[in-house]
Amino acid sequence: MIVIAATSGFSARACPPANSESARMDRSKLEEMIELAQKGILENSRVGTIRNPDGEKKGRFVLFHAAMSFCSQKVRATLAQRGAAFESNEMLILARRLPAGALIPAENYSPDYVRLRLQGREAMKVRLVEAYSGISSVSNSGLDPCAVPTLVDLDAAEVVVDSLRICIHIDAVLPGSNRLVPANPVQLQNVQRQLNAVDLTPHPGLLYGFHPEDDRRPQAIKQAMSSVYEEKLEALTSLIKANEGDGELVAAYQAKIAKETGGRDVRCDPGFQNTLRAATRNILLELDKDLRQNQYAWLCAPHLTLADLFWAVSLVRLKYLGLAKLWSDLPTIDAYLERLLELPSVQSEVLASTISSMPRSDYLAA
Repeated sequence: MIVIAATSGFSARACPPANSESARMDRSKLEEMIELAQKGILENSRVGTIRNPDGEKKGRFVLFHAAMSFCSQKVRATLAQRGAAFESNEMLILARRLPAGALIPAENYSPDYVRLRLQGREAMKVRLVEAYSGISSVSNSGLDPCAVPTLVDLDAAEVVVDSLRICIHIDAVLPGSNRLVPANPVQLQNVQRQLNAVDLTPHPGLLYGFHPEDDRRPQAIKQAMSSVYEEKLEALTSLIKANEGDGELVAAYQAKIAKETGGRDVRCDPGFQNTLRAATRNILLELDKDLRQNQYAWLCAPHLTLADLFWAVSLVRLKYLGLAKLWSDLPTIDAYLERLLELPSVQSEVLASTISSMPRSDYLAA
């Protein structure tokens, strides 16, 4: 059984915006790669939409994301909180089976999108994912080459992957006094610790896994997850055959297969699912302790920080899954969540996005 590590190894101080010369690409080549990746999105209405426009300016960022994606919600909430314009490319991240039986792969599996994402991996110098852990932390588990979100910074001519790194990059390169990552060393350390905690919360495992005694997910989610891994593996196998001449792409798909095979194998494993719940409970106990001992107006500083936004996304997702029971005896967390839900960025990019893009949950009211 795969054990969730105690630390992600991520350091906010050690993760500045990816603006080194080695991370930069030729601007025309980058724009060509964006256009190719966009062709993998089947509906034009989801391609190139300008969000948060500033007058005539569309902003410096191009984002490939999904409305329901936990990690995408973190990035969009950060962009909204900072008031940053961006070009939205919304992807469907689950495969579709046609009535005749043919499988349409998830759009984030398309070869040109994966190639774009691998450019970010090259700049980040991180390994590809090798196994399934139930968490989405890139620092801990490696980079999933077929995942969202992926951010392109046009001004810097860079591709940035890993939602944690993306959010820090956005905050670092944008001007203004409303920074979400504080400069104060003590506050920065607090933020780093909270970002690690959210990064290690096993959200993918909780969404995709079948708990043996207390599965509170919407029925439509359970139905989709009963065959999701088989469909992923079928799509990836066909994509390898179609791209067998591209060694880098084949290696990326093989890494994805290793991850999804592991997920399939523990999807209904009682011990693994109970481990995920226990790990989540322990993380929430630490949050409760931090909230009760907090000396600031917000969790880590006198002002809102990235830690607060990340916790908003995490708690809303847990609530959607019926897992607010994990903090039912911790009223400080409920009070904290109510305050977070007052933020317009959280209302639009987390709460409303979850309700509109995922099956109805009895635990998350509109």
